[in-house]
Amino acid sequence: MINLRYHIVSLTAVFLAIGIGVTLGSTFLDRATVENLNGQLEGLEARLGDRDTEIEALQTDLQDSEALQTALDEQGAGLLVDRIDAVPVVVVAAQGVDEADINGAVEALQVAGADVQGLWWLTERFLLNADADVADLATVLGESSQDPARLRRLTIDALGSELRERQDLPLEGGAVEPEEDGPVDPTGEGATPPAGEIDPGAGAGEATDPAAEGSDGSGTLEDVAPGEDLTSQEATLSQDLTNAGFITFAPVPGGPEAPTLPPGVRLVVVGGSAAVPDDLLVAPLVEQLARGAGAPVGTVVTSAMGDGSAVSEVVSVIRADEELRTIVSTVDGLDHFQGWMATVLAVADLGDGVVGHYGLGEGATSLLPPLRAT
Repeated sequence: MINLRYHIVSLTAVFLAIGIGVTLGSTFLDRATVENLNGQLEGLEARLGDRDTEIEALQTDLQDSEALQTALDEQGAGLLVDRIDAVPVVVVAAQGVDEADINGAVEALQVAGADVQGLWWLTERFLLNADADVADLATVLGESSQDPARLRRLTIDALGSELRERQDLPLEGGAVEPEEDGPVDPTGEGATPPAGEIDPGAGAGEATDPAAEGSDGSGTLEDVAPGEDLTSQEATLSQDLTNAGFITFAPVPGGPEAPTLPPGVRLVVVGGSAAVPDDLLVAPLVEQLARGAGAPVGTVVTSAMGDGSAVSEVVSVIRADEELRTIVSTVDGLDHFQGWMATVLAVADLGDGVVGHYGLGEGATSLLPPLRAT
């Protein structure tokens, strides 16, 4: 028969079991867990120590790489001396790209021997956001239309055709080859091209049409001051766009003081602007340069985005197009010496009709063009 003593003994046994369990858990079992955790912690600390060593080594490598890159950026241009014949080169860039990148490329081209004719900035007026911009562009084109898209398209077509025409003219020592009805001064300075063509020593599109300049047909526009209104003279579209502020001309040391487009001129077209999107102006202009060419054109397209994080949209468009990539050369960017060198060598290759895509971005075929004997 169950009595009070039985209940007391049973409860005592239960509490005793709980006490023994707690004691065992707080001694043997907990000690094993702590030892296991300590082992894991020691292993983690060892691995962290190894990672710290690796990070220190990587930081040292990075510092060495940055020092080498800085040295190349500052002194590497000397490696490019005489890599290009004295061919005329015009740099065309959308306003808003990184100017430091552009300046590095221009300096490299000049050191390499190119006759850099200056920098053409395609300005934000091409956005045609203001009625005055639309009206001025329509006036330049002689159009009655006030449709921004149509005016921009007409401008791109005409400007691209003008640049392409100058590229396609023969180049021999930087001067126009003699023609039967147009004698050329052997010095290349006093050439008298046929009526209506551009004097290679004059400003871009400065005509030498006898009917416009005088009865003897010998006059030029070389005495026109930079920036002077040329509306009374025969002028090219690029010159009219410059006068109207759609193109801003920036001379380079040792280069002409006014825009020029000598025969056989090679172009370096730079995209990547946040102010004037590539798909609005630069990409269509390059497509117009290449339209119907069927063979490589004298143009290298690159990017100036400051940080080298990505190629410009115009470079990507060219590389993704099966036809364009066989006609137009591209370089990832101009943020470091590698890009400047690739641009110089790509411009040099244009004389041999060689097209390539250089850098580390998608669609590039090699970091640099192959070096050729100079």
